[in-house]
Amino acid sequence: MILRWDKKRYFIFDFDGTIADTSLLHAEAFNEVFRTLGISNFQYDAYKGRKTVEVFNDFFKMNGLIFSDEELANFVRKKQETARRLMKYDLKAFDGAVEFIKLLKQKNYILAIATSSSKKGVTLALDRLGIYHTFDYILTGDDVVNAKPSPDIYLKSLNAASILPQESVVVEDSASGAIAAGNAHIDVIIVNNKSLEKSYCCTDFNSLISELG
Repeated sequence: MILRWDKKRYFIFDFDGTIADTSLLHAEAFNEVFRTLGISNFQYDAYKGRKTVEVFNDFFKMNGLIFSDEELANFVRKKQETARRLMKYDLKAFDGAVEFIKLLKQKNYILAIATSSSKKGVTLALDRLGIYHTFDYILTGDDVVNAKPSPDIYLKSLNAASILPQESVVVEDSASGAIAAGNAHIDVIIVNNKSLEKSYCCTDFNSLISELG
């Protein structure tokens, strides 16, 4: 895909794995909960990009484990609290990510976050990176029922800004996020994941900075 910068007005960013490298952080947060249950076979890579409650539900179902709704809610709360604690000390943006976002803002593009993470978690993370106020809209897993690859969060992002799909670009790192953007009829750029280069436009933030000028 050749990006026509003059035809785009709106950039919608995923957060985890796109702007910041949070995989190890989220993996450790899940594993802290699972260790209290004596579980050691959880592999976070298989669940990247999904809502926390969905991860627990699917993992327990696949392993024949049954917990009450109250217990599940407690697991979700503990995982999210742990992730936020870890973010305070160990959160790093990918090379060029913050610079690209600030450059877009300088050039008067409209910016949004569309992430499956919780609102508290992503608010803390964006603030830590110094870019919370750079975004015009922030949509999280708290704002939609269906997580990616459902297009719901991207459709809601379009509605929030009253902007058409053809005027927008999604920046993602995962296949589920790319599928969600495609189902919302929005062009997608993949960063930090060369395994998708046969199916999508894959690049890096420094290259995007050079293109944008």
